[in-house]
Formats: sequence, structure tokens, C-alpha cells
Amino acid sequence: MSDAPLHLSVLDLATREYGQSNTEALQGSIDMAVRAEQLGYERFWVAEHHGMPGITSSAPAVLLSAVGAATSTIRIGSGGVMLPNHAPLVIAEQFGTLRALYGDRVDLGIGRAPGTDGATAMALRRTDRLDVDDFPQQLADLVGFFTGMEESNPLARIRAVPGYGDVPEFWLLGSSGYSAQVAGALGIPFAFAHHFASDNTEAALALYHQAFRPSRFRSEPLALIGVQVVTDEDPAVVDEQSAPGMISFIRMRQGAKPEPVSTEEARAYEFSDLERRFIAARTERQAYGSRDQVAAKINELVESTGADGVIVAPGAAQARYRHQALEVVAGLHAEGRLVRPGVAVA
Repeated sequence: MSDAPLHLSVLDLATREYGQSNTEALQGSIDMAVRAEQLGYERFWVAEHHGMPGITSSAPAVLLSAVGAATSTIRIGSGGVMLPNHAPLVIAEQFGTLRALYGDRVDLGIGRAPGTDGATAMALRRTDRLDVDDFPQQLADLVGFFTGMEESNPLARIRAVPGYGDVPEFWLLGSSGYSAQVAGALGIPFAFAHHFASDNTEAALALYHQAFRPSRFRSEPLALIGVQVVTDEDPAVVDEQSAPGMISFIRMRQGAKPEPVSTEEARAYEFSDLERRFIAARTERQAYGSRDQVAAKINELVESTGADGVIVAPGAAQARYRHQALEVVAGLHAEGRLVRPGVAVA
């Protein structure tokens, strides 16, 4: 077991609160990155989503350029860019540009899900051929645009400018064992989306470690897990701040594309028994509650998964409570209360 410090990162969706404009939501994401840097977080990632009225992070590379300009030390990256939605050359040029602007701070996290519904995915890709089997070749092409390709690849003579030679830190993101095994076989870091797929976390990280082979990118495995955090010492605040997101998620599961939910609507909403069970199952393995409860849950997850760090996904409805989540986790870390497996809690 390692006694190295626990890595702390942030995942942001550029959440649009009830009544906010897109401009205000995107500025909120930049503000959160600045605060994360002040608090000592290692990296700040934004996630690609499309067609969701409450999420404005549809263009990660564009948003990251603004985040990079507002910060100076924190790593910035995608958590992730959904590779099947884009030509690998376009991603290489975009992140090559970020790398040229912001140097070694840039992470390129790649996912294979669409980040949206099927119709929107088809509009992005201009095809209805959404074959998972294409992903390994797409990934190989993307890496090759940065590092060089085999001469046998028909794309080998195409040069990504910027991109070639401006290699970001590659990450593979996923919510399944498939992505874990691919990341391990390629010898790159892996981040598991525990914040929305908590049933398979331990199994996926075990597969990643089993599959890991040293590469030009890493000699040892590096795995992070996303954890949703909503925290306050008053349980009523935790409930109030988490309810709008839960209502939106329930509506999305029912096929809707919901507008942001106000706290007033959330207070009046009557959850059915089935919805309450769904919420309980969804939050059981996330970090909801007081500082002590957040510390206990994060340590429990790190111990059971063997993760090297956590990616805090603030889940509160309002920005000040999303910032509070970052502050609480950073404070616990500074106090020595968040630890890697095998290290005694202070």
C-alpha cells in the first residue's frame, strides 16, 4: 500500500442554475476553476455533454481555453471529450492548441460514450453507425496525431498543427470494465465515473491494475474515481441542495431534457416511494452530508477501490454550495483526514 498523498481533482459540468444565462453558467465554471486552484487541487476537468439545458459544457476545448487564461498552476483538461463524436484530427488540433498555450498543464481525457441521446449523437457524428469496435482505432489515430503513426496507417502523412509533438497527458475515462482494460493495456491513467456508475467501481479498477502494462506514458498505473459531493453541517441544506439535481436526473431517466429546477420547485416536489428508493441507491456510495460523513465516505471508497485519488463532482444546486464542497474536501485533505489505502487516519 502507498503512503503517497491522495490526488484531489475537480470535475465540472458548467451547471446552469435556475434563472441563469449560459454566460453566467460558463463564468461560474471559470470561477470554480480559480477557486480550485486557490485550494490546491491538482486538476480541473470539464465534461462534454450535449442537448442538456442545465449543462453548458458542450465544447470542452473552448471552455478550457478560458479556464487556462484565468489560472496559472492547476492542470486543466477534459473529463472527458467523447471521441466518437469527433474526428481524431480535430481533437488533436484543439488540444494541441491548448498545449501550445498552456504547456504541461493540459490533460486530454477521452471517453467513448456519446454524452447525449442517440439522435443528438447522430447529428454530431453525421452517421448512425455508433460501433464500439471503432473506438480502439480512433484512439490509436488520436494518439498518433500527437506522437507519430506507423507508416502502414493511411493517416500517417497527415500532420496535426498544433498537435504533433505537443503531447498532453492522456487519460481514458469510463464506467465499465472495457475502458479499464483498454487504459491498462495502453499504459495510460484511468478515471472511473463512480459519480454516476457506482456499482462497478471496484471491479473496473481491479481490471485496470491487472491489465496495466508500462508504456511510453507511464511506468505505473494511476487511477482516479469521480465522487459526487454535497456537504453542509445542516442535513436540511444537503437535502435542499441535492433535490433539484435528483429531480432533473429522474426526469432524464424518463426521457425528458429538463430545464434547471428551482429550489422552490424542489421543496414542493413530492417524491414517490420508487423515486426515493432510486435516490437512496444513487447517493449511497457518494459523499453526501457533514464534513465527518464526507471524510468517512471518501476514505471508504478509496480503501475499497485502491484509487490513487478522487475527482470531486460538486452536486449542489447553487454555486456557493458547490464551492463549499471543494472547500470541505480540500480542508479535510489538509488536515490529513483523507488518506491512501493502508495509511492510518489522523
